[in-house]
Amino acid sequence: MRIRAGLFVAAIVVMAIACATPIRAEIATPAETSIATLIATPTAGAGMSASPTAAPSPTAAPAAGAENALNIEVVGLQNDAGQVGCSLFNDPVAYPRDDTKVLSHAWAPIHHGKAVCEFIGLKPGPYAAVVYHDENNDREFNMNAFGMPREGYGFSNDAAALFGPPTFEAASFNYTGKKLYVIINLRY
Repeated sequence: MRIRAGLFVAAIVVMAIACATPIRAEIATPAETSIATLIATPTAGAGMSASPTAAPSPTAAPAAGAENALNIEVVGLQNDAGQVGCSLFNDPVAYPRDDTKVLSHAWAPIHHGKAVCEFIGLKPGPYAAVVYHDENNDREFNMNAFGMPREGYGFSNDAAALFGPPTFEAASFNYTGKKLYVIINLRY
């Protein structure tokens, strides 16, 4: 069963309820466009951490002119097939279910089990991210007949998905307008 990319967040909710396992996430590169679906800008990636920190050198170079970028490094990918989709939210009510209110979305290539999504031009404030490994490169979050994910997923701030998706408060981090690097570990 395949779920359209715009609905992958709802699919993650179902999976989170079924799996009830914690998910590790952190902040990474800024997204360039605001979108209501999981269709967006390509970016690059790599890395692993448990909390937002000052931006270390990512394995993939960030876009030029991204001095105050938010970089989201997605780590723990099972392979380098496909790409990683990163959705950024700033609306606590919409997170993580309302794909029509995604502030920005980015696609990132995978290198050595890592990907980095970069978001630029963001205003300071609280944000939360949802990511997934589009392993078959179809820009859809694929699930099995029982609603369990076939592709890896994760939430910012290492927020746990117990009996449902994490809240915005659990997954949110504060972006001050300065360069920030967040790491999200995928769950399969």
